[in-house]
Amino acid sequence: MSSLKPKPSIFRLIVKKLASIELAVIIILLLGGLTAWGTFVEAELNAQAAGKLVYHSIWMYGVIALLCISLTAVMIDRWPWQQKHTGFILAHIGIIILMVGSLITRIWGIDGSIVLEYDRAGRHVTAPETDFTVYASLDGGSYRKLFDQEVDFFLKPPTAEKPLAIEIPGSQIKVTEYYPYAFRDEKIVESKDENAGAAVRFQLQNDRVNMTDWIHQEAKSRDVEKDLGPAKVVLATGEYVNVEGKNVLVLRPKSNDTLEYEVHTARTPGKVKKGTVQAGGMVETGWMGLVLRVLKYMPVAENKVNFIKNPRPTELTNAAAKVEFNGKEQWLQLNSMVKLFTNEAVYIVSYSNRRLDLGFDVQLKKFNIGRYPGTLRAASYESVVSVPGLDNHVISMNEPLKYNGYTLYQASFQEDPQTGKPIASILSVNWDPGRWIKYLGSLLIVAGTIHLFWFKRRAARAAASRNEVNAA
Repeated sequence: MSSLKPKPSIFRLIVKKLASIELAVIIILLLGGLTAWGTFVEAELNAQAAGKLVYHSIWMYGVIALLCISLTAVMIDRWPWQQKHTGFILAHIGIIILMVGSLITRIWGIDGSIVLEYDRAGRHVTAPETDFTVYASLDGGSYRKLFDQEVDFFLKPPTAEKPLAIEIPGSQIKVTEYYPYAFRDEKIVESKDENAGAAVRFQLQNDRVNMTDWIHQEAKSRDVEKDLGPAKVVLATGEYVNVEGKNVLVLRPKSNDTLEYEVHTARTPGKVKKGTVQAGGMVETGWMGLVLRVLKYMPVAENKVNFIKNPRPTELTNAAAKVEFNGKEQWLQLNSMVKLFTNEAVYIVSYSNRRLDLGFDVQLKKFNIGRYPGTLRAASYESVVSVPGLDNHVISMNEPLKYNGYTLYQASFQEDPQTGKPIASILSVNWDPGRWIKYLGSLLIVAGTIHLFWFKRRAARAAASRNEVNAA
């Protein structure tokens, strides 16, 4: 009578399926497909978009989790383990540990940048995460934080139907639209907002100078200055007193079509030239023959900023969000802020990359740049920096600085567009809490691989010895 084999348990059947070569092939194909998709997205957009849409997406994490489950099932399926399984087990455990370390770095690590100007200390890292913040003030001086929330408008863009709404006393601030890549379009226009200030477009001219600019008040009660070096143009609503020892031309709205002006001259303090001027009129300043011509005057105006959506990023594009407040719409670009006014309070709305405190100062002492012969192209560049307890340390593209758990790499630099000289160094700042876990995983993979080849070679030698004995 033949004995029947016991049926495998449900657990064993599940393990067999998860450890199957068919599932391994599917996982490899999925990883290959996602990687190809990520490469395409990075080529069409940029690395940040590829990270959000592919490499750090739920799909990639799902496939990696399935890979870990499959690797675990393969090890369980080999139970009870024998000596020949050692290399195989070490390599599989190493792969899982390596992915766990990468996940820890992804969640708790820091990967940002810091911009250092000459002889100025910096200590705040700009991180890729973005925050939306609202501050409020009753007197226009001290502000308190009303709202602070991490947002990812790229993956979860606000819409008119599902806006980001922030409650403030008696009203709401809403974010109703988002452009990941947009060109800025800015102009001064007439406004119907009773709290808006005046705006003047002027031309300042003599035989050597010819410049045209706007001067615009954010609110009626707020004076605004336009510093022109040896002279200053001011748009004020009341008495302006900061004129001692300076060349100052004060413009003050008088009616819907007329401005009052005062000309203060540094050479003759106390002597003031006064009068009125309208659009198209001019004021003789007496400063080196300079004449100010009023090209346009708007008693109630606003700085209207629009953004034109672009399908892909360029050097001129930036992310922007539309903000609605009390029936008025305006755009807020990334790493900027807008002021919203009511009769009772002033609100500052900020949309920006997160800034993290390093806990220590980094000071740029010197920046060295090497260029290709006969060109202005940078061939190499390095920063000489100082941190507490370490002076004049060189950071180059291949020599980072490791300090207080952070690694600072030379990433790029900023140039003066007129002179072409470097004005700031950009360092990449990395803090990797999963680094040693990833090192451990890599070490186990290497050890397992070495053991696997060693064991196979030993088994081959043993088999050859047995064949020789049998042949004898």
